[in-house]
Amino acid sequence: MSGKTEFKKLPTHSRPINYNLTLTPNLLDFTFKGQQVVTVEIIEPTNSLVLNSAELEIETAKFNDAEAEISFNEPEETVKLSFNSALPVGRGQLSLSFSGALNSRMKGFYRTVYTDSSTGAEVRCAVTQFAPTDARRCLPCWDEPELKATFDVTMLVDKDLTALSNMPEQSRSDTSSGLVSVKFQQSPIMSTYLLAFAVGRFDYVEDYDSDNVRLRVYTPAGRREQGRFALDVARKTLPFYKDFFSVAYPLPKLDLVAVPDQPLVAMENWGLVTYQETALLVDCENSSAANKERVALLVGHELAHQWFGNLVTMQWWTHLWLNEGFASWIQYLCVDQCYPEFDIWTRFVKSELSSALVLDALDSSHPIEVPIGSPCEIDEIFDVISYCKGASVIRMLHEWLGQEAFRDGLSRYLDRHKYSNAQTEQLWKALEEASGQPVDFVMGTWTKQMGYPLISVSAKPADNDDGQQLELSISQERFQFGSNSSLAAWRVPIQVLTAEGVKMNLLLTEKSAAVRVPKAAWVKLNPGFVGVYRTLYSEEMLTDLIAALQRGQLSQRDRFNLESDLFALFSAGRLSIVQLLQVVDACKVEQFYTVWADLLDNLAATIQVLVDQLGLSQQWRSFVCQLCEPAFQRCGGWDAQPGDGHDVALLRAALIRALGLAGHPSVVAEARARFARHCSGECAIPADLRDSIYRTVLSNGGGAEFEAALDLMDKTDLQEEKDRIQRSLGSSRDPQLRQRVLQLVVSGDKVRLQDSIYVLGSVSSASLESRRATWRFIKCNWAWFQEKLRGQILLSRLVQQVCNNFCSSEDAKDIETFFQANPLPSAERNIKQALENARLNARVLAREGRNLENFLAKFDA
Repeated sequence: MSGKTEFKKLPTHSRPINYNLTLTPNLLDFTFKGQQVVTVEIIEPTNSLVLNSAELEIETAKFNDAEAEISFNEPEETVKLSFNSALPVGRGQLSLSFSGALNSRMKGFYRTVYTDSSTGAEVRCAVTQFAPTDARRCLPCWDEPELKATFDVTMLVDKDLTALSNMPEQSRSDTSSGLVSVKFQQSPIMSTYLLAFAVGRFDYVEDYDSDNVRLRVYTPAGRREQGRFALDVARKTLPFYKDFFSVAYPLPKLDLVAVPDQPLVAMENWGLVTYQETALLVDCENSSAANKERVALLVGHELAHQWFGNLVTMQWWTHLWLNEGFASWIQYLCVDQCYPEFDIWTRFVKSELSSALVLDALDSSHPIEVPIGSPCEIDEIFDVISYCKGASVIRMLHEWLGQEAFRDGLSRYLDRHKYSNAQTEQLWKALEEASGQPVDFVMGTWTKQMGYPLISVSAKPADNDDGQQLELSISQERFQFGSNSSLAAWRVPIQVLTAEGVKMNLLLTEKSAAVRVPKAAWVKLNPGFVGVYRTLYSEEMLTDLIAALQRGQLSQRDRFNLESDLFALFSAGRLSIVQLLQVVDACKVEQFYTVWADLLDNLAATIQVLVDQLGLSQQWRSFVCQLCEPAFQRCGGWDAQPGDGHDVALLRAALIRALGLAGHPSVVAEARARFARHCSGECAIPADLRDSIYRTVLSNGGGAEFEAALDLMDKTDLQEEKDRIQRSLGSSRDPQLRQRVLQLVVSGDKVRLQDSIYVLGSVSSASLESRRATWRFIKCNWAWFQEKLRGQILLSRLVQQVCNNFCSSEDAKDIETFFQANPLPSAERNIKQALENARLNARVLAREGRNLENFLAKFDA
């Protein structure tokens, strides 16, 4: 890949043992001063020490009594401390004084502000984001995950501010300067990227778990009650993980902090987890069921890291998926245990598995485990493959090995490598010991090569049998949306289910195999959608399964699996649009949210992009209305009914949104009426319906509705509500209003930097015209985006949000030409994926455009 530079890790002749660090942040001029004494182990005699340092001024440096000559290498983000004589083998003290700026780029030690909801005053805070490689922007350090040390932290802050770090406060005392010195207990041995601080005005709610670990959720001042749901999740989650891992939570406290500006949704700093406000805070009156579910998952995810990532840390960023894939899987196991009403595993197949399968069918995907050299390459793998495919492969492995063996293997792994670092193969070894299964032999094919298999299956009466058995012929090849020339093969745990409930297991280690099953009305592979593969059925088997779907004989996850696979097969040219839309029509009887949500998303991503290119949007809206209306009526209309569960609330909102965006007359009229009553204060819209109603009104309205939405956004202090409105604004079809939304992003007035790319994504997703307008806007304002997002993962996310759903070679060429002139190495893979998607969509349009036109002709207004 272009853009990569030769990279060398820090020298191995020395390593840190302990950092004794004192920081003094100044929230008036946004600077900080630091002093530290690092206990260093000199392993081999050396005349120099090399540490990581970026954007810091180092005033003095000495080792024991020897003064150092200081020289910086800015491209490599290192500082070299040179001495007149060799430092002897053994331990010594490296003393440093330094200073830096509390930057506005959400990297290292940075500044953020919020508005106090009770006084209207601006509140300044300083917080940290050190992962993956930004601790060096706060303190000179050995900023590599394997170079662990303990930390003794002291903060000097104003008396009226709260200071937090990884460990509990040990002592506090007044200083002669009028500041308060807050000293924290020594941390366990840990990587620099997990060190964290937060300084500002916060409220909190507190509880203790069943093991007497102190739990707090910190919120902006005046909003402590919004932390109670997350506190409840944490109180249930820590004991669950302790029991599952057979390892106690190793710290005496756990703080969860809602941060106004946070580049990642959340960060698992040991004992001091930071979150975007929408990822942590829940308002009982104004938060939707969907966001409550999201908060539960994100708390579960970050708390899983306290063991898997913090206690045992990947050796290098090549093994990032060990942290993220595992946490992305076990968060669902945890939430399923704590909140069974969420039916969270069905949500997994959409949010994690389905997302992974879409991206991993591209030629521009990558293996789960990617060799990483320079830290500048790391952002590219904080993606769907590391998180979602990693989680899906872990889920498949868990199912194959069974719960008992899997837990036993994890406990061995954590106990063996606690307070240390590990590689993927060491996890496989522990699981092999516990299960007796060839884990490394099987899983190497899933982590070291990109893609996944397409399993083709056909059935015939078994030979030499009395007609009571079927012989299934099963074969594998790589599934790709484009050309299928790969010779890759996987070792695939396959499960077969028959109509009578008979299940059979097969480990497919070759290109093909045959298996016998009892004769049945239908036979399905991959029950529960656990396997990480697509299935191509023979025509006869598919006909039987569609009939079973219509008769309600398939489980919710199996219906999801069938629908999802058929959309993918259509995109790959293995299914015609006529066949696909027959299956879509059969889904009218569907009653569950997750299947509907995936169906609607697939229609938008796979068919609507073609429709926009053909200029058949009105006919498409008519099709969507006739598809969704029966299911909406089965929900009982707009208002929650007695006995409605979590799923019904989500489904009602999804169908109203689909019908509203499609311009269904009665839905639009009712949404407008409810919006007017909500704005006047007469009757608030239930939180579950707000996103749907806002988008419906704004997509079918004009300037008056737009101004009313902006007014609502200004009045609320709940970031979840602000996000809902910001992303709904992009639904407007009025070109002038659309331009106003785009200008909001760069004005810095109403949209936080971390949210800007998602607002742009909401505009881009509204239509082809909106997509092109958004892309033009980004090109015209590219200097602004580069300045504000420089060095952040948000730049690659910007490419994902805006460039992914074009449908012509001309649009692809325009994107390609722009990034050739404006290279963006950290998003190189994202750019390739966007180009590949545009060209694949154009190919599908050429193949199926006429058939789609003929199908939609009957929906002419």
